[in-house]
Amino acid sequence: MESAETSPAALPIGREVQELLDLHGIQSSYINYAGEELEISHSNRLTVLGLMGVELSPASDVNAVLESCRETSLGHWLPPATVVPGDREASLALRIAATDLETTFYWQVTTEAGQQFAGSFEPRHLPESDHYQAQSGPGSIRQLTLPPLPAGYHNLRINQSEQHRNFRLIAAPERGFVPHWAETGQKLAGISLHLYALRSHRNWGIGDFTDLLAFTSHAADRGLDFVVLNPLHILDGLAPDHCSPYSPLDRRFLNPLYIDVEREADFHDKPAIIDYVAREAFQARLQELRDTDLVDYKSINHIKHTVLSKMFKQFKIQHLDRASQRATDFTAWLENKGAALRQFGEFQAARHRLSISMARHKEFHYYLQWLAENQLQACQAAALDKGMSIGLVRDLAVGSNRNSAEVKLNPDLFCTAASVGAPPDPFAPQGQNWGLPPMKPLALQNSGFTHFIELLKDNMAHCGALRIDHIMSLMRLWWCPGQDHSGTGAYVSYPAEELFAILRLESQRQQCVIIGEDLGIVPPRIRQLMSDSAVFSNLLFYFEKYDPIHFRHPRDWNRSALAMVANHDVPTLAAWWSKSDLTLRNEIGLFENPDQLSAAVRARESDLIQILHWLNELHLLPDNWQDFNIHQTFDSPLCQAILQAVSVSEAQLVSLQPEDLCLIHDPINIPGTSDEYPNWKRKLPVTVDQLFGDPGRNNILQAFVNSRGTT
Repeated sequence: MESAETSPAALPIGREVQELLDLHGIQSSYINYAGEELEISHSNRLTVLGLMGVELSPASDVNAVLESCRETSLGHWLPPATVVPGDREASLALRIAATDLETTFYWQVTTEAGQQFAGSFEPRHLPESDHYQAQSGPGSIRQLTLPPLPAGYHNLRINQSEQHRNFRLIAAPERGFVPHWAETGQKLAGISLHLYALRSHRNWGIGDFTDLLAFTSHAADRGLDFVVLNPLHILDGLAPDHCSPYSPLDRRFLNPLYIDVEREADFHDKPAIIDYVAREAFQARLQELRDTDLVDYKSINHIKHTVLSKMFKQFKIQHLDRASQRATDFTAWLENKGAALRQFGEFQAARHRLSISMARHKEFHYYLQWLAENQLQACQAAALDKGMSIGLVRDLAVGSNRNSAEVKLNPDLFCTAASVGAPPDPFAPQGQNWGLPPMKPLALQNSGFTHFIELLKDNMAHCGALRIDHIMSLMRLWWCPGQDHSGTGAYVSYPAEELFAILRLESQRQQCVIIGEDLGIVPPRIRQLMSDSAVFSNLLFYFEKYDPIHFRHPRDWNRSALAMVANHDVPTLAAWWSKSDLTLRNEIGLFENPDQLSAAVRARESDLIQILHWLNELHLLPDNWQDFNIHQTFDSPLCQAILQAVSVSEAQLVSLQPEDLCLIHDPINIPGTSDEYPNWKRKLPVTVDQLFGDPGRNNILQAFVNSRGTT
């Protein structure tokens, strides 16, 4: 065990140590939930620096460590990747050693399309913007002007004497994609959905892409313009109970459990497969899986992968081995997906070497992604064909779990010694540890942001908008040690300017609207970057208040926002009104004592009476609630009134949940729990057809849609 004299905490924060912390983005303070600036202790900051692999002690040669980190951070001449404005003249800040100021340099830019620009310069003739002192000697920052470059990722090559370097130039537009409906101020209504929760008479115990087709068709027929989905990321089939879509196996790839196997040609072309599924025992098991109230991931994973394995064997014999047109289509798709999918397939095949036979083949995992992507693509195409303005809205999680393919395949990028979380606050006095390893900011930049670009490309595919969970992660993340829950940690800065530039570029390329989940403590700079980049905000009805008591008038809601009545981290309307969420939290031990529960009940009842007055002011209070009795049972008229109040808000996008149409109490997820509650498993109580076929629910939905565009 370290003594106090040799521990990192005992190391004074001098100029060199402070610069090391700054180079790694480790912040010295932050603004908490109450608006107070809190200092982060030296000990915590040095602990996080150690997690990054830079461990210091009083005996360390800090100057040598600093110089090495400077070179890594600032690069040779330029950082590995630099953002420049698209279609405008750009200036690059070159770091030039004093001894090279009179040397001739040659540069050449090759754009993605193959267009080339070239030139030469002597640094002494370029404008100087600053100077620096390195261990190797003094240097100067000189500004090199480049001609306007089209938006995209381009290669810059610089030669000087015997040296040459290649750099990535990211030419980004000023704003992200702004569709016609946004430009013209239209107000759209949508519905938020957890795909796995859908029931139907034909699925295999979990909602699938055919259910999504039906759901989207019904939604479009009722005037809805978008469907917000849970993250569709692939989960770990070898740990089926770890089913949170926000802690996936790899955020770049789709969950094969959403494939409707009976929709595929490889199912129908093999009578033996049809006969296998048609067996009485098999059909009885499928019916059991449909009838359960919770998704049985383990059983569904086994059944679906068994049949998909048989289908792949058929595909291999019938198509791959015969080089059919279907095989040509598959091969072309695979080539277009690039190295990331190939590495993922190899990873999965190695992990599944003891599972079902076909899963030992990397091609099987490529095949699963091909089927899933084709089915998802068909869902988005159908949504647009039905007249939806946006169609599907996908969701990008903030990270993958530490044993995931995404982390294991990128060992230099992710810091597995650390976890993402949140600092201590009244709701979590010990802080939060989400168990997701963060990306290292310097490694991300030195890689040319390649992984981040891949994430955006893959998750913007086959949708009209992408919601980015915890968009504050593009600017900062709270790092804490591994599985530590003691509150130890610090905020680490990320290159927000570059990440938002890439976000704008990919948004324009994919014609995909961006929605940033910005709930909680949000630095002002994030708000500014979102506004400047045409990124929509994300609001929740429960939190739209002027102060701790009074709810915000709908006319004062942010216009550039997706406003949700509720989401997966908060109770449904019925549970919120009845306070059954508080009762459930108490039953599973989330309140430390009875006083905490009593305080939560008092705060909730204050909210409920405020809501009745809020609805009354909006002339939406139902007749049977005119006595302002908050202890009445939550009912459809009150549900409809609240949904209408949200719908008349200024927010251009509003979304409700099927759970609220069904007056469900049970939550999808209870934050801060794992084994205490079956998170991410609860199904809807009705099928897709029943959901939209009920007159009462249709009346509520129609009132919600009709209220759009009014003030």
